[in-house]
Amino acid sequence: MLRVPVEQAKPNMILARSVSNPEKPEHILLKAGYCLEEETISRLRSLRIRNLWVKYPNLDFLDELLDPEVVQKQQNLYGSLKERFSEAQDLCLAKTDYSIYVEQVGSLYTRLLNREKTSPAFYISELQGEADDILAHCTTVAYLSLLLGLRLENYLIHERPKLPTHLATDLTPLGVGCLLHDIGKMKLPEELRGFHLTAQDLGSPEWRAHTEAGYEMIQGGLDPSAAQVVLNHHQHYDGSGFPARKQEMGLLQTCNPLKGNEIHIFCRIAALADRFDGLRHLPGGEISPVIVSLKRMKNPGYQKWFDPLIYPFFIQTVPPFAPGDQVVLNNGQPVVVTEFNDFSPCRPVVRPIDPALAEKPDVTNTVLEPDINLALRTDFYIQRIGNYDISKYLF
Repeated sequence: MLRVPVEQAKPNMILARSVSNPEKPEHILLKAGYCLEEETISRLRSLRIRNLWVKYPNLDFLDELLDPEVVQKQQNLYGSLKERFSEAQDLCLAKTDYSIYVEQVGSLYTRLLNREKTSPAFYISELQGEADDILAHCTTVAYLSLLLGLRLENYLIHERPKLPTHLATDLTPLGVGCLLHDIGKMKLPEELRGFHLTAQDLGSPEWRAHTEAGYEMIQGGLDPSAAQVVLNHHQHYDGSGFPARKQEMGLLQTCNPLKGNEIHIFCRIAALADRFDGLRHLPGGEISPVIVSLKRMKNPGYQKWFDPLIYPFFIQTVPPFAPGDQVVLNNGQPVVVTEFNDFSPCRPVVRPIDPALAEKPDVTNTVLEPDINLALRTDFYIQRIGNYDISKYLF
C-alpha cells in the first residue's frame, strides 16, 4: 500500500485502509477495497482528510508499520474527548468521570508496548482534525508522548528513583495527563483558544492561566503525576516557562517558574510533544510536514526549552521522513521512504515508485527498482512532500 496526500488522489485508486469521519472517528466513511471516484475525492477534500492509504504493488512491508488497532484506539480517545468536553457541557469536576481516559490510554499504551518489542513505533498518525481543534491536539500529544516515553525507560528509572521500576516506567499517567493537558483552554474566551505561543510570545496572562484552570478541573481526580502534566506542561528547561511557583527562602518569598530537573520528567516529555504539534499548525489552518516542525524546534529560541537528554530521542520517535512517506527527490523522481537512518535523519532509504501504478493496483508484472540510501548518495536529496518544497528545512 501507499500513503497518498488527498490532493494527489485519483479516480480508480483502491483504498487499502478504511477512512474514518474526522468529526466522529468511530464512523467509517469508506471501507478498504473501495474504488475512488472523482466525486468521492472532492468530498474527502472538503472534510479536510489529509492522507489516504491506497493499494500499490511491491509495498506490502508497509502493512506492518500501520497498526489499525493503534489507530482505532487513538481515534477512540479523540471521540471520548469530543463527547465529554463539548461546547455546551458544564465543565464541572463532579460531572466528569476521568476513569474512562485512564482505561483507554492504558489500552493504547499496552498495544504500543507490545509492538515496540517487535518493531519500531514510527510516527504514522492517522488522526484527523482541524488545526485549532484543542481536543485533536490533546490526543496527538498523548500519542506522541507515549511513543517517546517508550524510548526513555532508563531515563524514567533514573528520574523516578523512589518508585519501583514497574511504576517508574508506567506511562499511563503520562498519557492521561497529556490527553487532558489543555482542557483548561475550554474555559477561555473563544478568541483566546486558538492562540499558539512562540519563542517570542508566551501569550497573555489570561491565556497562560489555562494550565492552572485545567489543574483545578482535574485535581483529586487523577494520578498526581498526570495532574503535574496538566499544570506544568509549559515549564521550560531553562526556567523561562510558566506558571510561577512560590518558594520560601528564609524570610524571603520568591515567585519563579520551575527549571531543569525540578520539572517532572512527564512534563518535560509533554513539553516536547506539545511544542512539536503546535508548530505543525501554520497560518490559515494548513498542517506543515513533519520536517518543518522539527526544523523550527531546532531554533535556539525553542531548543533551550527542552531537556537536552530527551530531544535526540524525539527525532528518532518522530523522524522527519518516516517509512511510508511519499516524497520527491531533487531530480523529480517520486519515491517512498522505506527505512529511517538514525545518524542521518533527513537522508532515509527510499524506493522509486510510479504514482500511475496506484491507479492500476492489480498490476503484478512491474519491475522493482533498487532502494536508494540517501546517506550514501549525496547527489540526491528530498525536495518535495506533495506540493510543499521542503529543501530549505533539511538538517
